[in-house]
Amino acid sequence: MPGKFLSKEAQHQIKKRRRFRKTAISVIRAWIIFLVITTIILLNLFTHVFQIVRYSGNGMEPNLSSGQVLLLRKTQDVEEGDIIAFYYNNQVLVRRAICRSGKQISISEDGSVLINNQPLEENYLTDKSIGQCNIEFPYHVQDNGFFVMGDNRVIAMDSRLKEIGIVSIDRIIGKVLLAI
Repeated sequence: MPGKFLSKEAQHQIKKRRRFRKTAISVIRAWIIFLVITTIILLNLFTHVFQIVRYSGNGMEPNLSSGQVLLLRKTQDVEEGDIIAFYYNNQVLVRRAICRSGKQISISEDGSVLINNQPLEENYLTDKSIGQCNIEFPYHVQDNGFFVMGDNRVIAMDSRLKEIGIVSIDRIIGKVLLAI
């Protein structure tokens, strides 16, 4: 036995190193397991619960700027006033949900919005405008969808254009939780 010829101090040092190695290996294993589990959880969250998109355009200025990264919560449970992302022509557009199905919307020449003949309070706007519009008002929002508008009403392309129209629930990706 090699340990017989070593001093008690040397034997103690060897035991101490072995304990350190075992502890280090245990800590490394624990960190690897932690990282694998964390990665699995994050992949599942960002596959099923959240989505990250980069916003481009200026239809939502001044509240969103082109190039910002948006964290979306994947949901079709949208309320009026929420900023949502949806598919249009294989692109992701980001606009504000203004009016839900079953209601009537009107926009005056000065850009004031009426929902069921009641003025819509829009504290998030800096300028009102009828903007690009080729539909007639009053407009009845069809079932299972939202009338959406950009916050930069002068230039935003949104439900005021027949080409975009009402955003049906199945086209909605989710609502914006965070803009970076």
